[in-house]
Amino acid sequence: MRRILFGIGITVAGASLPETRGQEVASPPQVSKNADGSSLDAAAFNELLKQSKWEEAGKMIDEAIAESPESARLLSLSLQLAMRSMRAAPEAAAERMASLIESWCSQKDLTASSARELQMAASNYSMMLMQGAKKSESLDVAQRALNALSAAVDSSRSSKRSMESLLARLFMQAEKPEDAIALMRSSLDEVKKGVLSGNDETIDLVSATNTFGSLFGDTNKEEAAERSKFVEELIAAKLDSPSGKFLDLVAFNTLKSSEISRLVYSDPEQGVKIANQLKSRLDSFPAPKPDSNEEKQLGAFQKSVESILSRLATSIARLKLVGTSAPEYEAESFVGMDAVTLADLKGKVVLLDFWAVWCGPCIATFPHLRDWHDAYSDKGLVILGITSDQGYKWDEANQRAVPDKGNSHEDEMEMLASFRKHHNLRHGFVVTPKGGQYNKALAVSGIPQVVLLDKQGKIRSIKVGSGEKNANELEAEIKKLIQE
Repeated sequence: MRRILFGIGITVAGASLPETRGQEVASPPQVSKNADGSSLDAAAFNELLKQSKWEEAGKMIDEAIAESPESARLLSLSLQLAMRSMRAAPEAAAERMASLIESWCSQKDLTASSARELQMAASNYSMMLMQGAKKSESLDVAQRALNALSAAVDSSRSSKRSMESLLARLFMQAEKPEDAIALMRSSLDEVKKGVLSGNDETIDLVSATNTFGSLFGDTNKEEAAERSKFVEELIAAKLDSPSGKFLDLVAFNTLKSSEISRLVYSDPEQGVKIANQLKSRLDSFPAPKPDSNEEKQLGAFQKSVESILSRLATSIARLKLVGTSAPEYEAESFVGMDAVTLADLKGKVVLLDFWAVWCGPCIATFPHLRDWHDAYSDKGLVILGITSDQGYKWDEANQRAVPDKGNSHEDEMEMLASFRKHHNLRHGFVVTPKGGQYNKALAVSGIPQVVLLDKQGKIRSIKVGSGEKNANELEAEIKKLIQE
């Protein structure tokens, strides 16, 4: 006879067992399977993401992917984890994105959604590598993703264009401008051909044109202007035709807004002219249906133009300051330096650096400020960091400034002293009163802003933002003023 050994589930021939008195043999628990073949509990996974339990969420999604490695849903969830954990766990996020990129690049037929996710993962991962000074690896990742997107062009046209623009920017960061411009020319010519053939790629053409202008508007002005003019005329013709669509207005707004943004600091008066032209185009467009998404979007475009006109007005006011005597600051405290006025510094070249502890681009300029102090302080350069109480304290354990709205002015000064020491800054800080008017007097609307004064205390140059272009121009001006 055949019976089942109770409790261990083994079939034994010829075994005679006592009565089990109605007890049934326990079956192993059945794990519910999803449509993709995995046993992932999506609700539990999302809860781990909400609680920022990155390691546990990673283990859960990795186990699910092992069960169903080709599931588009699981790869998408894994990308969500990588994106959300980038700041808190950058190394794990980078490793996850590298694995995802490998998975997507190995697929024969990318869907449109997978193409977008590949582009997103490759963009973020390649930028992380570039920021870590791994230029070659960064370019390799971006190029491999672009190759995969090119092979699936029917489902990934827009993703491919975005990847081309990103790779061009990476080429520029890797000091390979020839490769960057060759790539963008090829991309622009291809998408232009597609648009003229009837493909609905106007937005992609605008995006590529804007990228070309931002990267090569200074070095290849005529070509950038010609390409922008072609796109503008193309879209304007569509808007002026009876078949003009709201999407054409979106493309026109995107093109002109980017052009205006590039003029805010270099030629604000020309920027005002273009902004008013854009405003006229937006105002004359037939009113969309009430409460529609198009009506809301048009309203947002109109508000954006008003905002940029305000920025342009500030930029014009900023340029008018050049050649005038710098106003004296009102100092509440000094950090890392003795009390001093601008009048005391006559005969010196003075660099006023407007900044704040929470400002990433400000911190990005610190290496230049250190270098300039070391190279030119004994030749007559004085650097002053201009800031005010921001409501921060120093986190000694993590060596960084953190928000603390209830802190006192004395707490803020201790934080600034620790911050200055941590970043190995040589120059001191002038702390102006909260709500003071000094920033307004020097037309500070964004930071970092540098105001460079000559030995007579007159403003000779104003630069807004970080970046090598500003740094190189400032250093050249410093050298010139020292020699005067």
